Amino acid sequence: MEDMSFAGRAVLVFGAGGALGAGVAETFAAAGASVTGVDRAEPHDDRRLAGVRYRAADVLDDGALGTLFDSAPPPWAVLNTVGGFAGRRPLAELDLAELTGQIELNLVTAALITKHALRVMQPAGEGRIVHTASRAGLVSQGSGFAYSVSKLGVLHLVSMAADEVRGTGITVNCVVPSIIDTPANRAAIPNADHAAWPKVPDIARTYVFLASPSSGLVNGAAVPV
Repeated sequence: MEDMSFAGRAVLVFGAGGALGAGVAETFAAAGASVTGVDRAEPHDDRRLAGVRYRAADVLDDGALGTLFDSAPPPWAVLNTVGGFAGRRPLAELDLAELTGQIELNLVTAALITKHALRVMQPAGEGRIVHTASRAGLVSQGSGFAYSVSKLGVLHLVSMAADEVRGTGITVNCVVPSIIDTPANRAAIPNADHAAWPKVPDIARTYVFLASPSSGLVNGAAVPV
C-alpha cells in the first residue's frame, strides 16, 4: 500500500496567508502533518487554521529565511505558494518596476526557499520541495510578459534543482495551475465561468501527492492542474 501518511512529519507552507496557501496548509494538517504556515505577517486570530502553527518571515530576506530554517529540525516537506500576478500589456509599454517586481515575487522567492530547503535537507538525505508555477510560464499568447517570464523561471529552477538532487532521497517538483478559483481571481475576471475553475481543495491534493513519502520516483515534474 502506498505511504501517503504525514504523521510526525514537519511541513512548511510558504504563502499560508493566501487562498491557495491556506488550502494547502489545511489539507496537510488534515493528513496528519505538523504544519507551520509562513507568511510576511502572522494572520489575525480569525484567519488562523486549526492545527496550523504560524511564523512570520520575509521570503525576500535571505538572512531571515536562513534563521527560519535553522530554528527547527529539517522539515520533511517545503511547499511554496508565494507569488503575484500581473496582467498582459504590450511590450512597447513594458513597465520595468512591474517586471522586476514579478521576478522578485515569483522567482527570487522560490530560489531562496529552494536554497535553504536544500541546505537543511541534503545533510538529512530526504525531503520534498513543491513549488507553484503557472500555465502562463508555458504559453505566450494571452499572458503578461512580466508574470509569464517569472513563472517560466520557476519551471527552470525546479528542473535544475531536480537535477542536483537526483539519486538522493530529496525531490523537487511543481504544480502548474491554469487558474485557481479564489476570491481575488473572481473579482479580476467577474464574467468568467467560475464553476469550471479548479478549486483550491482539489489543487491542494496534488501538493499532497508530490510531497508524500511514496512519490520518491517523481522528480523534476511540472504537474498541470
